[in-house]
Amino acid sequence: MIYKKSMIKYKGVKTLEVLEGANNYNKWIADEMLRYMNGPILEIGAGTGNISVHFSGKKDLYLSESDSGLVKYLKNKFKNEKRVKVLKLDILKVNQSFKEQFASVIGVNVLEHIKDDNKAINNINFLLKNRGRLLLLIPAKKMAYTNLDRQLGHFRRYEKKELKEKLEKNGFFVEKLFYFNTVGLVSWIIRDKFYRNSVSLSQWQIFIFDILVPLLRKVESFVKPPIGISIIVVARKLNYNK
Repeated sequence: MIYKKSMIKYKGVKTLEVLEGANNYNKWIADEMLRYMNGPILEIGAGTGNISVHFSGKKDLYLSESDSGLVKYLKNKFKNEKRVKVLKLDILKVNQSFKEQFASVIGVNVLEHIKDDNKAINNINFLLKNRGRLLLLIPAKKMAYTNLDRQLGHFRRYEKKELKEKLEKNGFFVEKLFYFNTVGLVSWIIRDKFYRNSVSLSQWQIFIFDILVPLLRKVESFVKPPIGISIIVVARKLNYNK
């Protein structure tokens, strides 16, 4: 690796490194979103690109980060991908030049890191073209908020009703809203009981979970779970210019 990760300020980068090895899981997340995506596409908070690599075949893909170190890391990682552009973007400080530039905006485990999530959602609306789509994966269930959430800089976990209300308040119509990865939620809570003082995920935990993903994925393709570690939402920007 040419670029030094020590230059990245984001404190959850060690967890991102571990999750880089969860290829089955990362692909599962990406595939859940790919079916709803149209270009040009913007991914906010792309991190180290664990999910982004599965989007890289898409035309006009923009990966963004507010952390300068992560921006440099992403540029190095995707330097041979002509369809991928990397830019520095703080979703709380949107530039006017990006107004209605994107048909899809994606955020995977991003919104929970933002204290003023209403402002972030409103700014995403600003970036989207009319009828454009917002695709989010975010942590679910407030009762599952743990020390690891806190250490990773998560301000909250979400409930379905709360998320739907926030999206509608900021100019979106929710098309799909469902729980994702039931086993992940159970393991997250159990992990907190036995490894409460640990501030990162271990490689062996992710390795074992990733082996189970193909079976999990098959089950959840038939029956959407009544609860999960995450919520996936597909929301469309309302067309105010009718």
